[in-house]
Amino acid sequence: MNFVPLKAEHVAQLGPLETIHAGYEVTPDLALSLEELGGTAAIDDDGNVVGIAGVLPRWDGVGMAWAWLSRKWRRHARVITDEVSRTLDAAPYHRIEMGVKIGYDRGEAWANRLGFYLETPLARKWGPDGEDYSIWVRCK
Repeated sequence: MNFVPLKAEHVAQLGPLETIHAGYEVTPDLALSLEELGGTAAIDDDGNVVGIAGVLPRWDGVGMAWAWLSRKWRRHARVITDEVSRTLDAAPYHRIEMGVKIGYDRGEAWANRLGFYLETPLARKWGPDGEDYSIWVRCK
């Protein structure tokens, strides 16, 4: 598994997504925006992009973690989780938040493994899709 700085072509090469955003349209503009904001791509030994992730600045001292994981990410879950955890540890924020779509149990379990705790069990219409999410937080 290789972890490299996120480029727009990584976003375009990402395979079918694990879950909630399956069918979410990845446009060239979105891919370029993600590259400009920064992040990491996880690439397997066959050259497949299996996940992309990053932490966006929200305001001073607070960041917003995000990740899009392909269905193939589970084969590499331990190494990807370890890398994401190191990235979160090194991020220059005293508080990092992430949203998990309500009902996405794997997302909640992963947030927990990454050291996040459930702060807001129900944030109505919080997500980019207008769906309900829970808010998870990791503080230093």
